[in-house]
Amino acid sequence: MAKSSVQEAKIQCPCGRIIESPGDYKLLFLKKELNEIDILCPNDTCHLRELGYIKFKIEDDNVKFESARFYSPFVTWNAGRLGREKALQILKEHLRAIIHEHIDWNKIKEDYKRRMREKEK
Repeated sequence: MAKSSVQEAKIQCPCGRIIESPGDYKLLFLKKELNEIDILCPNDTCHLRELGYIKFKIEDDNVKFESARFYSPFVTWNAGRLGREKALQILKEHLRAIIHEHIDWNKIKEDYKRRMREKEK
């Protein structure tokens, strides 16, 4: 039985979880000192768990994006399923949407300022 083309055009974690949209990923701002946001699989029991990251810095009260990427096991899995070009296109769109639509950069900046004030004490 063939998979539907709609199913095939969607990103999937190797754990089997289909990722319908960029809003499905879980974002974790745990590595605060490194200014890094982890991109996690929405499946809490996923064996990979961390699928990628976003790095940024804060200069002159502005958030400056540095880099974002998905880790190779996740990219390779999807390239094998969808073809390299299609998978890379969708994954780039997901990263762009996560950065521009799903992260509250003002909240990140406020957290950074609070940590800097606490450090000064």
